[in-house]
Amino acid sequence: MSDGTGRTDGNDQHDDTDSDAGQRPGSVTGRLKVAVGGLVAALVIGVGSYELGSGGHDVAGSTTSDAGRKVSLTLPTSSAVVPSKSSLVAPPKGSKYFGVSAPHAPWRSSALSAVGKAAGGVTPNMVQYFINWTKGFDPGAVRAAYGQNALPVITWEPFEGRAKGTQQPAYSLATIIDGEHDTYIRTFAKAVKENGWPVALRFGHEMNGHWYPWAERNGVNKPGEFVAAWKHVHDIFRQVGADNVIWVWSPNTLRGADPVSLKSLYPGDAYVDWVGMSAYDVTEWTAKQLIDPTLADIRTFTERPLLITETGSQPGAQKAAWTASLFPWLKSHPDVIGFVWFQYTRAQGGGADWTFSSTAASRDAFREGVKTLELTKVPGGH
Repeated sequence: MSDGTGRTDGNDQHDDTDSDAGQRPGSVTGRLKVAVGGLVAALVIGVGSYELGSGGHDVAGSTTSDAGRKVSLTLPTSSAVVPSKSSLVAPPKGSKYFGVSAPHAPWRSSALSAVGKAAGGVTPNMVQYFINWTKGFDPGAVRAAYGQNALPVITWEPFEGRAKGTQQPAYSLATIIDGEHDTYIRTFAKAVKENGWPVALRFGHEMNGHWYPWAERNGVNKPGEFVAAWKHVHDIFRQVGADNVIWVWSPNTLRGADPVSLKSLYPGDAYVDWVGMSAYDVTEWTAKQLIDPTLADIRTFTERPLLITETGSQPGAQKAAWTASLFPWLKSHPDVIGFVWFQYTRAQGGGADWTFSSTAASRDAFREGVKTLELTKVPGGH
């Protein structure tokens, strides 16, 4: 998320504090012992509990144990039918995804159920989490998501983590284009393919800012390199045969981003299944006010379905009104297939309390709105 959203640091997002263990945001405690090469993938299939630690993108797929503390998860049954990518990419007309990014989701089934309870009994059918390029593919996370009838969205971040700063030359776009990370990319792609279940892969998000190492305007990269890097990564997945990936290209809203052409960053419809958008309300009073300018720009070069891949509302007088406005806006846009709410507080590393449940007024507005949506059915649970 950009500095324009109200966070004090555009690079401090998505870390998660494990309140049970008193961990600091971003501390490295293990969830599931997954080797970068995916060598243990076969071991987790059908297992009902994993070693978990704090959530957040800096620990996804960590190989570090947290002294054996275990939390049970719901997984697809052996008779569960793996859905096709096509059935998820194009949901039934009028149906939407209600996604969430929240502490411990999808690893703890209690995380999604808690969001559902706060939402008045409407449980999310999509869950987003973050993996940087020091981590391997986590098959347990994908199966945990499907066990809860939620489509997993992996935000795949080509860097070592936020602690290393906004400029990480070892992960510059040129290094991706030149093949320096091909072994890692290919290993990840093979693990995705072997796991079988479709995943939405949100690679290099918010590339129209300057706060990530893969941004063209961060002082390390050059114009045109983002598209070249995207195509290079995509081509490796194609070569491997990982055709169970929903590719999500996801800029930030124009408000808060750098003055760079979105079209110049778009790799083309042949390389993208969904368009995403990070859209955080800071001072706006309606979803239309925040989202429409960026959506109009995007529609000048692609008609791909759009998913609001991160959203939330900053505390303020506008929060309940903005939250209430989101749902009629969604229903009036058939090309927008859903949203992912960033359900993090400041204490959990959000930079602000973006949760819809932060006040009774915003919680009630969310509850009233979300129940008006017809949710896409995601198979996989028992």
